[in-house]
Amino acid sequence: MFKNEKTLAWLAFAAVSIFWGTTYFAIRVGVTSFPPFIMASCRHLIGGILICAYFVLRGYKIPSLKELGTFSVNGILMLVGGNGIISWGMQYVDSGVTAIICALTPIWIVIVNKILGSKEKIGIWAILGFVVCLLGQLLIFKNKINLLSNNNYAWGIAAVVFANISWALGTIYSKNNKSEIHSLFAAGLQMIPGGLILFIIAAFRGELYNLHPNTDALLSVVYLIIVGSILAYGSFMYVLKRLPAAVVSTYAYINTVVAILIGWLWLHEELDANIALAAGLTIIGVWMVTKTTKQS
Repeated sequence: MFKNEKTLAWLAFAAVSIFWGTTYFAIRVGVTSFPPFIMASCRHLIGGILICAYFVLRGYKIPSLKELGTFSVNGILMLVGGNGIISWGMQYVDSGVTAIICALTPIWIVIVNKILGSKEKIGIWAILGFVVCLLGQLLIFKNKINLLSNNNYAWGIAAVVFANISWALGTIYSKNNKSEIHSLFAAGLQMIPGGLILFIIAAFRGELYNLHPNTDALLSVVYLIIVGSILAYGSFMYVLKRLPAAVVSTYAYINTVVAILIGWLWLHEELDANIALAAGLTIIGVWMVTKTTKQS
């Protein structure tokens, strides 16, 4: 239908930007009665099996062991360390606050990339962008500082930050280990090992004995499988190959706005001047960093 690959890439980018923003809401609803790691496992394992079955039935060959190893590492970094940990953290942290913190993902990509030896130059405007982001993040907690004395909330925030760093590592790893395999097939091959490891973690945590999800949680998981894993994650793998990294990173801006608005409308989460300003400062800061960080 879409003969122009560039058009398809931008449509995939739109899917990532909008639909991933809705998954914060779905995760938040899901973890109210669905243990976080088993929920993340179901999401990715089922999604991965459906994707891979589709491609295998169409005659696609299973990749080499080396390529499968690469996909497994990506699945661990992005789906276990990223989605799995963030699902645990969102038991205690609102979807809107989570989204604002996750808007920093492009910042973490720049920082981690630099630590790993990238030749990207970080100029004065990028440094100012870091400062603006920090102010935005501090503003989130201006009226929530007392919540940090709650161990669950504090660990939830820490989990969200850790998940961002793990996702950044996975993004860099994926960019540095490109494959010629169909992007959606590659996404499925990442989901299966990621989902299996998440299942093992869930089993060790005893989540299988506390599995009593309500209807809303089950519907959330179905939504996460179809929209979050198959559509959005598959689209993300596609745009990583076809659009510049600086462009791809801007999906975090749109995700944040979508997640905050949905959390406010349907979950009645707080949306005051501080939250709006925090989101605005974070987005501006991330834009400054990604706009001024150039490859030398």
